[in-house]
Amino acid sequence: MESLVFHHIQQLSRDVNQYLNEALKDENISMSHWSVIFQLHINEQMTQSELKAQLNIEAPPLSRTLTRLEELGYVHKFSSIDKRTNNIVLTSKGKANYTRWQRAIQQAEDCLIEEFGSDRKQELDQLTLLLSSIIRKQGGK
Repeated sequence: MESLVFHHIQQLSRDVNQYLNEALKDENISMSHWSVIFQLHINEQMTQSELKAQLNIEAPPLSRTLTRLEELGYVHKFSSIDKRTNNIVLTSKGKANYTRWQRAIQQAEDCLIEEFGSDRKQELDQLTLLLSSIIRKQGGK
């Protein structure tokens, strides 16, 4: 019998993105924007190459996302000292809105967890982190 686990995981990822995009619809950003904003919030400054690697995203969609975030005034991109890479940071406007966006994401997650159950959430967290760890270890071979 064939396993559909990874198909279900891929579909779940799409469903979660769609659900969270709905939660962010009044915030003028999407999940692709949020993923960049979140990384910049955590790391303070990253190169485009670092973001690409961290988010596991191809260069063209990342460039489009960064361009849109620049147009909205949420990120600033500038050349590094050696001029070979671009450094990206959250602007003061991006930082000022971060808490509101994070709260929208958290409220959406809380709503799902209420239906799912907190015990199951802890189990899901553990299994998700374990699977990610295994995948990263296997990918390193």
